[in-house]
Amino acid sequence: MKLAKWLGLGLSISFFMAHFAFAQTQTDELRPKRTVLQKSDVGSTGREATLQIVEFPAGAAEVPHTHPGELVGYILEGSVDLMVEGKPMASLKEGDGFIIEGGKVHAAKNTAKGITKLLATVILEKGKPTSAPTK
Repeated sequence: MKLAKWLGLGLSISFFMAHFAFAQTQTDELRPKRTVLQKSDVGSTGREATLQIVEFPAGAAEVPHTHPGELVGYILEGSVDLMVEGKPMASLKEGDGFIIEGGKVHAAKNTAKGITKLLATVILEKGKPTSAPTK
């Protein structure tokens, strides 16, 4: 049973690396564009929420990265494959929502023929950077 789990993990990691490796060498035209719509405190919790639109040109993919807080997303247009550490690859389409736990490595790749747009809110400790690439 342990061998099967290790093989499954290895295959997942291999698929992820092959699926998203080209994101490391993409030109700026193929990188997702982020537009911050709003940034505000979340009550008196010491946290802040950043609401943004993320636009993926056809063929674009994110570099695997993390957020120090939760990400809540919604697909406005198009479709993506979403890899989240510890979970199976998810194929999401217009109208689908998702939540990514803080600190989990993740990346999305546009699978639509045209542009894909996401509405994303990142909720994190005030003053922390919104995201960090993985090493």
